[in-house]
Amino acid sequence: MKIELANVASVYSGKDGKCCCGCAGKHTYASAHREWASQNRGYKVEDEDVSDRTVKLIVNKMNKLFEGGATPDYVEQDFVSVVTGARLYVAYFVKKTP
Repeated sequence: MKIELANVASVYSGKDGKCCCGCAGKHTYASAHREWASQNRGYKVEDEDVSDRTVKLIVNKMNKLFEGGATPDYVEQDFVSVVTGARLYVAYFVKKTP
């Protein structure tokens, strides 16, 4: 499995075994998909929520885990996740509209 950075709207990094609402981790958004993400989540993505560097860092980390033999925990149409140690990583994809 290889995640294409251009298709990633946001990432999440948080404690494994917890929900992904943001109470045990952080969602970070790609600047290229900021407007789409604001509409998708129902409220504005603020400046402090956007970091292309963090998105790239987490996507690269996930890809290295997959290259090293890690198995994704979930592979869905709109996201993929993997756990390593006590950490959960999720890459959320831009949903294509018909």
